[in-house]
Amino acid sequence: MINWQGIDRKKVAIISGKIFGVLLIIYLLFDRMIMPVYTRHGQSILVPDLTNLVYEDARTRLENMDLQIVEETKKYDTSNQFPIGVIMGQNPRVGTTVKKGRRIYVIVSKGEPVIEMPQLTHRSERNAIFMIKNLGLELGNVTYGHSDIYPEGVVVDQSIPQAAEVKLGASVDIAVSLGRFPDQFVVPSLIGRSLADAKKIIAQAGLSVGEITYQETSDLLPETVIDQSLKADEEVNRGDAIDLVVSKIPDK
Repeated sequence: MINWQGIDRKKVAIISGKIFGVLLIIYLLFDRMIMPVYTRHGQSILVPDLTNLVYEDARTRLENMDLQIVEETKKYDTSNQFPIGVIMGQNPRVGTTVKKGRRIYVIVSKGEPVIEMPQLTHRSERNAIFMIKNLGLELGNVTYGHSDIYPEGVVVDQSIPQAAEVKLGASVDIAVSLGRFPDQFVVPSLIGRSLADAKKIIAQAGLSVGEITYQETSDLLPETVIDQSLKADEEVNRGDAIDLVVSKIPDK
């Protein structure tokens, strides 16, 4: 038995303080060193946001966090927000808690969608135009010319070669056959026609479009032919030029 009455109270306080300090140190060691090892708490990691990062940069970032990157797939970006090689999606999601060594699966952008240009030549003009628009492309310039090989109304050339990869919305020009040259070259009647129709009719006649001048008028639709330099039904030489006067809206 300890005779507490014979022990100085100050010494008791000092001894008690030392015991408390030792116990505190033991608790802190257990809480901060032994328990984390036991529970593997220190290996929990929050998944970072990898979207808009180039694949190589994302891989470096994950490796520094003891995580792995896996390319799940590549996809075209219909929103046009992610350039080629940039990450556009990931799994697990941002902020998910994972362990070290976990694989993070990503979707990498292939850039804007592209399509393979079909063959338009040897098709009818109407069919070619339908295909262009149906594929999400834009019809560019349509030119006409005589041909000894292609029948009238058949596409003889296209501005984008067959099988070339093009982006949606690309403009495609086509050239259409007017058939063989006529035996006689007669000036067509163009007055009252639209400028677009007049150009086609002139080409069909084996002639060429000359100078185009504009005249203000409020009585006709814009780009309506008002006058022509050669008289209708007049026989001329192949390739002769016809000058046109075309209407335009008066300036205010």
